Amino acid sequence: MDANASDAELVEKTLHGDTQAFHELTVRYYRPVAGFIFKRVGRPDLVEDLAQETFLEALKALKSAPFGARPRHFSSWLFGIAHNRCGKWLRRKRPVLFDPDEVPDQTTAPSDQALLEELEEQQKQMAELELNLQRLPQETRRLLELKHRLGKTCEEIAAETGQPVGTVKSMLARTYKSLRQALAPVPKEAKS
Repeated sequence: MDANASDAELVEKTLHGDTQAFHELTVRYYRPVAGFIFKRVGRPDLVEDLAQETFLEALKALKSAPFGARPRHFSSWLFGIAHNRCGKWLRRKRPVLFDPDEVPDQTTAPSDQALLEELEEQQKQMAELELNLQRLPQETRRLLELKHRLGKTCEEIAAETGQPVGTVKSMLARTYKSLRQALAPVPKEAKS
């Protein structure tokens, strides 16, 4: 394999079934991708697994790409996959395992009073949310219902309401912002 071949040439060969071409891309980018992953997750024991997952996902994506579809800049595309892999791992971070020889600390369950206070606080927040939702214009409430009760995407909502997707997204963003501000806890100094 020509080590001087460009990324685009190697991608093209990979798309035509040349596994050696993808191997060359892997050799070329393994260390930079592994370094990037280490900086993101900070755990050397995970780097190899996440790097392998990154390259496997890249190969699958190249093989399943529609005819003529290929990444414009392979390295940027590959680092995007690595970034997403790290993000997935960070979101589902595995719990810390305990040493089987160590007895874990016994945590006490919250008291009934604490549970009751938490329940009351949640009910108060829900009542405030309902009140603020009722104050919204009917059109905005309809968008929220389509998005959160019916689980529709912004594109589906736009098609149903006849509005541009950007308008739907900006209306939702403004609504979320105003609800966050309305429901934000009042600082203790302001209560006095």
